[in-house]
Amino acid sequence: MTADAGLPRDCYLSPSAGDGRPPLSEIFSALEPLLPAGWRQIEVATQPAPSGGSLPIRAYVNAEPVDAVLIGGIHGREPAGALAMARYVPRLVERGGSLGLLLMPLLNPWGYLHHIRYGPSGASVSDSDHLLGHRPSPACPEAAAITAFVMNGVRIRPGAAVLDLHEDPVYEAPDYQFEGSGSYIYVTGKGAMAHPASRRVRDCLDRSRLPLVREGVTRFGERLADGVIVDTADGSIDELLARRVGCSPVITVENLLHAPDSPPLAQRVEVYLDVMEAFFGAPGEELPCAPHSS
Repeated sequence: MTADAGLPRDCYLSPSAGDGRPPLSEIFSALEPLLPAGWRQIEVATQPAPSGGSLPIRAYVNAEPVDAVLIGGIHGREPAGALAMARYVPRLVERGGSLGLLLMPLLNPWGYLHHIRYGPSGASVSDSDHLLGHRPSPACPEAAAITAFVMNGVRIRPGAAVLDLHEDPVYEAPDYQFEGSGSYIYVTGKGAMAHPASRRVRDCLDRSRLPLVREGVTRFGERLADGVIVDTADGSIDELLARRVGCSPVITVENLLHAPDSPPLAQRVEVYLDVMEAFFGAPGEELPCAPHSS
């Protein structure tokens, strides 16, 4: 049985997002080579498909304990991360020869299909406030399942590195103005800013076609300091992995989007392919590695 067996017909239709994103089936198909390479596919949750049936939310793990976590596709208007991870599968097979890896490439397929930020309930599918002491219950069924999975369904070692590929569609907020174009990052976790992976990702973005925006305030009121926001408390899965699991660094990358196709999707995907290479490191500096003592 292939990873695509039983997908609803919606998965084979081209979404009408206006940014050139492919059908969901192409993403799922690109992930299939992980399975013969010995990775496990886990259905963490599902979302309703418009035509009936369900859209799977899947995780892939090659070995435990997990040394590095890759996350994409949390918000439906931010497709570049999921597409880059699907393209990166051959390299993940190689990287998995020496690392325990957890891949969660498309946590909101419903949002991807509809070009909507949140899931069908109107909440973030990976909201973790209920496990961070800020909410009595999960924000939505997907959040309950996804957070339970990372806490109890897979063994992630303390100190594992995390890369979460987001984008910031500032056009969602017409009354908000962010001067400049490019990228910025969040870095969270004990010693995270001193970690070589954080440095490599930051340097990669600084040299990219979407270079770091040094200063500014996000639409959520967070102030950039030389392109970085450090140790934010936002109730996200990134905060959960840093605070409750002990992951570090937890690196969240954001590309500023001024329209669905500005910058072009293909360019954003290429930048994220480079970011993943930087995250893992070149020979001699690969994960896992400890923070610098200085």
